[in-house]
Amino acid sequence: MARKAELSLTGRQRDQDGEESVTESRMTADYYEKEGSSYILYEETQKDSGDIVRSIIKYNGSTLEMTRRGAVRSRMIFQAGQAHRTDYVTPYGTLPLEVATREASFSRKEDGTVIRLEYTLSSGGQFLSHCTMDIVLRFL
Repeated sequence: MARKAELSLTGRQRDQDGEESVTESRMTADYYEKEGSSYILYEETQKDSGDIVRSIIKYNGSTLEMTRRGAVRSRMIFQAGQAHRTDYVTPYGTLPLEVATREASFSRKEDGTVIRLEYTLSSGGQFLSHCTMDIVLRFL
């Protein structure tokens, strides 16, 4: 049975020139557990096009998988000490990415969950950015 929750995503990216950008989103999400994994389902509207992107975050304590479907498609896997390859598909083309996760911490609380990811993105062996993502889920 799904539970309603408020989801907050805060991403910070620092590129090779040291420029930092921050993105923040808040939305209502559905949360459920199945076979030892937790799932967060939510939708986002792309600011530039108005297209809807459906996302699923699946995590089980040491690994987080984020799948996005819609105008933007990707499947990113975050696992501390590991690197995983993915294709980031946009209406403008496909970017092959390598996601190298330095830290993935999960803190479950009575009223939700707090997740912190620290990782680097590269493409074709070329460093793109150092990133952190804070995911805060609070049950309604």
